[in-house]
Amino acid sequence: MDSVTFVDPAVAAISKSIVFSRFNADKDSALAKTYGVSGYPTMVLVKPNGTELDRLVGYYPPTEFIPALFDILQNRNTLDDYLTRLANHPDSLALRSEVAEKYQYRSMSDLAKKHYNYIISADPDNQQGFSDDAMLALGRMELKAEHYADAVELFERLQVRYPESELFEEANIYVPYTYMKAGEDKKAIESFEAFKVEFPESEDIEWVDKKIAEIKEGNK
Repeated sequence: MDSVTFVDPAVAAISKSIVFSRFNADKDSALAKTYGVSGYPTMVLVKPNGTELDRLVGYYPPTEFIPALFDILQNRNTLDDYLTRLANHPDSLALRSEVAEKYQYRSMSDLAKKHYNYIISADPDNQQGFSDDAMLALGRMELKAEHYADAVELFERLQVRYPESELFEEANIYVPYTYMKAGEDKKAIESFEAFKVEFPESEDIEWVDKKIAEIKEGNK
């Protein structure tokens, strides 16, 4: 969501029955912590008493924002909705993946990890196409928590276990990025260079070159 979305006439019309408030998470860190906001932009819908209904994470243009908003207001595709459906269909990895993501967005890491790990255990060969997503999500969570060794292990495990995954390249580039965040400059540069060799046509090559330059500049 951004200023373009909020000034859209259709969105403005909704504001007659919903109060929209905008906060800077850096300045209002206590509020962000209260609701476990872990990514930006994030829109948290709450009841008058402050109880969360659900949230929208990332940018939503007006045409997507309004349907997503009404879904929440009607308790459709919310965390509560997914939990109810999962209770009735406990073997559904699709529902479990949605639940895990909802918990992840709320910074409820332990619960998110529980469901992601369940997915990987239930479908180790990724036949249903959720295990690679789960493993990447786990790696990103460890990266955010600054558990760099664990993050690298997960990104590399994804590459070994699921070489045909559409996430293979993304997992690959996360390895040098994690080394960079960990301050392991030599490993980061070596891994970034290896990425360029393995994926010479990647759209991320320019970004990779910038990161290599940043590391080298920082070491001068």
